[in-house]
Amino acid sequence: MRSPVLAFEPAVSLTMGQLTLLWREVYSNYPVPLPFTEDELTRFIRMSGLCLELSQIALIDGQPVGLSFAGKHEDQAWIGGFGVVPAHRRTGIGLAMMRAQTRVIDDAGVRGTRLEVIATNRARKLYAHAGFVDRRRLFSFNSPAVGTSADPLVTLSLDDLPALHRRLHTGASAAPWQRELESVMRAVERDQLDIVGWRGIDGISAYAVEQNRAGLTHLVDAVAECQASAEGLVASLAARSRGRRISLGDEPANSPIAKAFKRFGASPRTIRMEMVRMAGQASTGTYRSTHRAAA
Repeated sequence: MRSPVLAFEPAVSLTMGQLTLLWREVYSNYPVPLPFTEDELTRFIRMSGLCLELSQIALIDGQPVGLSFAGKHEDQAWIGGFGVVPAHRRTGIGLAMMRAQTRVIDDAGVRGTRLEVIATNRARKLYAHAGFVDRRRLFSFNSPAVGTSADPLVTLSLDDLPALHRRLHTGASAAPWQRELESVMRAVERDQLDIVGWRGIDGISAYAVEQNRAGLTHLVDAVAECQASAEGLVASLAARSRGRRISLGDEPANSPIAKAFKRFGASPRTIRMEMVRMAGQASTGTYRSTHRAAA
């Protein structure tokens, strides 16, 4: 009798069809449904700035059983999807895969890596063993339009976005990886999204990137320099939405935007924990096989 052989390969070694099947199995019982088609997964990878050469898959005796999607910009990286198929969970494969992923990331010259996990997900403990530490809570909102009064919003151009993003996404409003400048600009360019700004005394002090679809105004990005600006933006977006629901994902819990949503009665639908790991941070634990294979 022999133990199964665990190995890791770059995700680019699989076709998109194979990656889609693996993704759907990994996320088959995830609290937030993610049943991507091949086209949807391709779009997700491109829009999230993920790199299949950097990303890893886990294989048991050559059979894919886990995936870790990673992206990188300059010296910062992020994990944009991670998991093990149900039949191979709680065997140590997840920790071994994350350790393999962080080695590849470290070798690429990355200084820091971020990921997000639902606060109650047991995978949070796995990430801690891999050297990740809690940074902050992130709220996701999906609520009826809120607000009490509205001010006219200013239409902005894509050329306005870089300077505003860099100026406003600081401190408590530092952008999560999904809303880094490059990702937001890709979304605006691809889908021809509207960028609207709220004007304060000294100029534009808040903005949002809108994606309107049936019954919903999804904010690809939203940020404000202070509480008054945030409340002005959210109230004006509510008036602009004309009764549609408003959604915003992964908003830092202590940001002016999050406080404005809560001020107007919206409660977070999902709470995630953003975790970070610095290059070289030691991990603990090892892969332990609970399966046996015939010789």
